Amino acid sequence: MDQPSANNPFLVDSLNHPLAGPIRKLLTREGRRELDRIIIDDEENILQALEAGIEIESVYFSGDDKVSDMLREKLTAGATIHEVAKRTTKKLFENDKLSRIFAIAETPKPIGLEKLNTITKDVVVLEDVSISGNIGNIIRTSLALGVGGMILLNMDPLDIYDRRLIRASRGYLFSLPVMTATTSQLIEYCKQNDQTLLVTSADAEKTVDTIASINERLLIVFGSEKEGCSPEIENAASLKARIPINEKVESLNVSAAAGITLFARRNFNHFGR
Repeated sequence: MDQPSANNPFLVDSLNHPLAGPIRKLLTREGRRELDRIIIDDEENILQALEAGIEIESVYFSGDDKVSDMLREKLTAGATIHEVAKRTTKKLFENDKLSRIFAIAETPKPIGLEKLNTITKDVVVLEDVSISGNIGNIIRTSLALGVGGMILLNMDPLDIYDRRLIRASRGYLFSLPVMTATTSQLIEYCKQNDQTLLVTSADAEKTVDTIASINERLLIVFGSEKEGCSPEIENAASLKARIPINEKVESLNVSAAAGITLFARRNFNHFGR
């Protein structure tokens, strides 16, 4: 896998190159679905994906951003490295965020709620949270504080591997089991498997510091900042807790709320199991 140079078959130098079409397709949800592949931007995120066992098929670089020796050493056997001409890079990404080092990998297999049977630590549940930056930040916080997994409710599984979400998680998305389900599927699973749902709610009597001593795994639900959790989830929850905040502040960003709540549970998730 030598560094490609000009006049080299590994150089993508126009939109007519055979490799250009698939790259452009993968910038769209429909393209990711059709090709069953994803794009991972930036070397740091590619390394995190490799560490989590994701197999990289090819890596692309442009301009002065070269592929490091570390990445070369850790690449999946048989992965190819390609240079993309600067002008072609701009044309490939058009209005999307331009990436000067990126990789293509097979889409990880979807993870269903049955994965919960193997997780002993708390699991974060995000209901109708759609902003990639928030989801990515919560993934990083969850991993840092020892959480065992995450469930994204009412989200297309394909959107888990949107470039923006991968970047926001700094590649840690691949290191945490991320499941998808509908709200009704989760509620039914909890009923059948006697699972404890904790909802964060501004109207709760108890505060989040009281959940520190609960010695069992919790499914901790956060809703969108605007709407909060659905009535269905709130009715199904056996526990509720609030974050005490200054009354002048209406609400916290969901990422901040998750960080505060998970910090309260850090002892259980780091040492409880």
